Amino acid sequence: MNLTEIKGIGEKTVPKLNKLGIYSTRDLIDFLPGKYWDMTRFSDLENTRFGDYVLLSGIIVSVTKVQYIRRNMNVFKASYLAQGKKITLTWFNAPYLREKLVAGGEYVVWGKLLENKGAPFLSNPSFEQGSKGERLSGITPIYPTKNIIAQPTMGKFIRGAIEKEEFPSVIESVCDDMPLKQAYLLSHFPYVKEDVISGRRRLNKEKISAQLFSYKILKQGKAPKVKHYGKPLSIIDDAVKALPYSLTASQNKAIEDIVSDFNSGEKMNRLLAGDVGSGKTVVALMAAVYAVRCGYQVAFMAPTEILARQHYSTACKLLEGQNIKIGVLTGVSSTAEKKEVKAAVKAGALNLLIGTHSVIGDKVEFSNLGFIIIDELQRFGVRHKSSLENKSENVDVLVMSATPIPRAMALTLYGDLKLSSLEARGSMADNIATSVVGDADLSEVYDFIHKRIDCGEQAYIVCPLVEDSDGLERISAKSLYASLVSGPFRGVNIGLVYSGMKENLKADVMNRFYSGELKVLVATTVIEVGIDCKSASVMLVLNADCFGLATLHQLRGRVGRREGLKSYCILHTSVKGECERLTSLCESRDGFEIAQKDADMRGYGDFFGMRQSGGGGEWSKIDAKLILECRNIAEKLYKERMNETMRFDIVQKYLETLKDVSLS
Repeated sequence: MNLTEIKGIGEKTVPKLNKLGIYSTRDLIDFLPGKYWDMTRFSDLENTRFGDYVLLSGIIVSVTKVQYIRRNMNVFKASYLAQGKKITLTWFNAPYLREKLVAGGEYVVWGKLLENKGAPFLSNPSFEQGSKGERLSGITPIYPTKNIIAQPTMGKFIRGAIEKEEFPSVIESVCDDMPLKQAYLLSHFPYVKEDVISGRRRLNKEKISAQLFSYKILKQGKAPKVKHYGKPLSIIDDAVKALPYSLTASQNKAIEDIVSDFNSGEKMNRLLAGDVGSGKTVVALMAAVYAVRCGYQVAFMAPTEILARQHYSTACKLLEGQNIKIGVLTGVSSTAEKKEVKAAVKAGALNLLIGTHSVIGDKVEFSNLGFIIIDELQRFGVRHKSSLENKSENVDVLVMSATPIPRAMALTLYGDLKLSSLEARGSMADNIATSVVGDADLSEVYDFIHKRIDCGEQAYIVCPLVEDSDGLERISAKSLYASLVSGPFRGVNIGLVYSGMKENLKADVMNRFYSGELKVLVATTVIEVGIDCKSASVMLVLNADCFGLATLHQLRGRVGRREGLKSYCILHTSVKGECERLTSLCESRDGFEIAQKDADMRGYGDFFGMRQSGGGGEWSKIDAKLILECRNIAEKLYKERMNETMRFDIVQKYLETLKDVSLS
């Protein structure tokens, strides 16, 4: 159906909708809200960040006259008292609203809470008189329109499209649930929070079931693995014996699982989960030795230059004397190095290539790639992994992480990603004490860091932003660095590192930190992986409420890396309501358990890596129960109604978009 058949959409509106990726009425209906404003209850100012939208009930204390600043610019302000706090309300170019505000009157106010020199204010807020909202109430959908089309107008267009469209369902023949049309109406025009949750869940069930069905069709249609390993596990005995330490029972079991997958006749998709120090890298390298001795090349991809070089150094040491040619390829490799490595890989002269995203480049051609290893899978997108896999037919895949992302957790539930878990090695993890602090505790924390420095130790201070951002009450790395240099850490050698820095500058700062010249390193999450400084004993994460539990656990793993060195992870938050979530991290040091908790809290996300417009956040969370339910529906469709299901447009779309996507 053409867009112009919807009331209100003319020829001039169509290009605007096209800019939002909307070309048909179905696209319009699938343009789901990116978030919802919950105006069913008033905000708690004690647990609200600057930059958040708030709904408040309070009293207008005073109102100024309209001031004309310049031509086409006027302003008036009101002093507003809510929950014992004074907030300034400011309206620009809206003099007609001045007469609707009366000092001493009760008003409900809605708007974004901003900050000016520490004082809260709202700019151009909506309001209505009374202690309870009538117009400012209920659940309001907010579409990602990029200000191209007004929110109310988009809602009218979508309602018109829903009235005209038909809604055939892939799953209704095997699943008793609400009609799709009802699910769309609840998702776009909810009355209460439960409407959004049930509507979005039904839409997710349709989408995920169709995806899993389509993936199953594609998977069954693929040719069986033709790689032949066929050699006993004992061919790596000499490499294992040459290691400077004995493997743990869980490491040996993981290697056995991987070799069993190699010889199964099916493509391997396996997740190797284990905390810092559990020995994931050595397991991967022993598996690489097996693959190489069976005649295949191995690619080992890491997310950062530092980590890739670290793995290269480790591989060279542990595999010395094993007759395995190892190369490294990163973005900062010289032109001559890149040319030499690519030629060796193509000729089959290199058995093991370690690198960053550079290994998936178009000009990197393997002679006989059979096995790929991806470290810190949470740092790579679906397409990155697929690009590497597509360099060879039916390549076996091992992904590794201390804290698997929700998507990987979902895939273990789906059954397309097998799991091997490593137990912690030694007692290093037990050396890390984790605590949560507030704003009032920071000066004491800084004093504590000084004491650790005096003992010859070092500290990380992590911030959520590189630079200050208007409307966001977050601590940025650059501003913190400037304030620490001239304030609490004056006279202490401090470094600054963040993702936007040039690689050579970043490497210089890190080398100075490793050498002990820098005592404190202010950083963003660029140090989340691949950083191994034995003398670092303190990890302070500012605005820790901005991060997921998995990321915080990864950051915590940057300290406690020397046996016997007592270390500390200190999580700071200004939001009282976040203390409970952060405290849960203090109670667990198991990365897989934390990842599971993180997934349960945040949802499992779009594990095929194909987002539709709009997210929905907490309102449309994909949980473990939903994934298992969709898996069962997809199995039923495959067994009982394959031909009928294949005819649906949504299935045809997923058959096309999923054909080059790997779930590993």
